[in-house]
Amino acid sequence: MDTTNTSESPATETDYVRWLDNIWAERLLAARDRKPDLSVGILLWPTFPMMSLTGIIEPLRHAADFADNSRPLHCRWSIMGAPGQAAVASCGIRVQADAPYINPTDFDYIAVIGGLLPHLRAEPSKHRDYLRVAASAGVPIIGICTGAFVLAQEGLLAGRKASIHPFHAEDFRLAFPRLAFSVRDDFLIENDRITVPGGVSILSLMTELIRTHCGPDRAAKAVHQLSLTEHKGLSAFDHERVSTFRRVEDSRIQRAIVLIESCKGQGVSPEQAAEIAGLSPRQFGRLFRETIGMTPKRFIVETRLRYARFLVENDTLSMTEIAYETGFSDAAHFSTAYRQKYGKPPKLFR
Repeated sequence: MDTTNTSESPATETDYVRWLDNIWAERLLAARDRKPDLSVGILLWPTFPMMSLTGIIEPLRHAADFADNSRPLHCRWSIMGAPGQAAVASCGIRVQADAPYINPTDFDYIAVIGGLLPHLRAEPSKHRDYLRVAASAGVPIIGICTGAFVLAQEGLLAGRKASIHPFHAEDFRLAFPRLAFSVRDDFLIENDRITVPGGVSILSLMTELIRTHCGPDRAAKAVHQLSLTEHKGLSAFDHERVSTFRRVEDSRIQRAIVLIESCKGQGVSPEQAAEIAGLSPRQFGRLFRETIGMTPKRFIVETRLRYARFLVENDTLSMTEIAYETGFSDAAHFSTAYRQKYGKPPKLFR
C-alpha cells in the first residue's frame, strides 16, 4: 500500500519524485471534468527557443488557477508528439512530449514553435500532417518565432500578413517574396492565423489571449505573477511601444534603425550605425538621408525625443530624471529640444 502523503515533505529522492507525481495526479483529476476557458496544443520544432515555450506555458499556468496552486483549471496546455518523442531546444535542453496528437478541435489554438532556420525541415513528419488537419478544421494556429516560416511553407499564411523578427526579415522576404510581413508588431492576428516574433512578444500575445478567453482578472493575475513587484518603471512592452519607425526596404538601413531604436538613441553614434550597415560613414549618411529624409544624427536625436515624450506622458519621473534618462545633459537642454520638436515644453504634455 502506498502511504505517501502529499501534505508532508518527501524524505528521499524517490519519495520526492513520487510526491510530485501525486500532486500532479491530484491536480489533473481535479481539472479533468471541467472544460477550460483556454487550451493550447503545442508542437515543438528541433532547436526551438526555450523562452517561447515558457512564454506560452507560464502565463497559462498563472491564469489557470487561484493563488499559486498551478492547477490546470481555467487553462490547459499539451506538448504533443509520438510516444517517447522529445525535442531538443536551441539551448540543449530536451523536452518530452506529454500528449499524443490530440484532436485539434479540442484546443482553442495550436502553437507552432519553430527552431533554427537550417533545422526547419527536420521535424517529425506527423507535425506537418497535424497542422494541415488543424487548419482544415478551422482551428486557429499560432506561428511563434520561425514557426511563421513553417506556416508559410505549408501555405497557411496566404493572403495574411505575418509578424517577423527583424533578424529574420531578409530570410523571410527571400523565401516568401509574395507574402506581406511586418517587423514592427508584437503579434498579428489575421483570419485564424497568429504570428509572433518570439522573445518577450509571446508574453504580450498570451496576455491578450487570456484576456479574451478568461477575462481581465485572469489576464491581470498572469501579468502580476510574471512581473517584478518592486519595479516601478515601464515594462519591456511599454518601452517597445516607443519604437514606431516603419520598416524600410533597404536591409542595411533597416539594421541601422533597429540598432538605434533598440538603444532608444542612446550610446550609439552615426559611425556605429554605419558600421552595422556595412557602409562607410559617408555612404551611410547619404543613403540614410535618401531613405529616411534626415541625417542619421538627427534621427538619433528624434529617437531620444520620442522616448522622452513617451516617458513624459506615461511615467512619473521628473523632467530632470527624464532628461538624464534620454541622454540630455540637463533639464534645460531637454526642454529646448522637446519644444523645438513638439511645439510645447514637456510639462504641458503631462
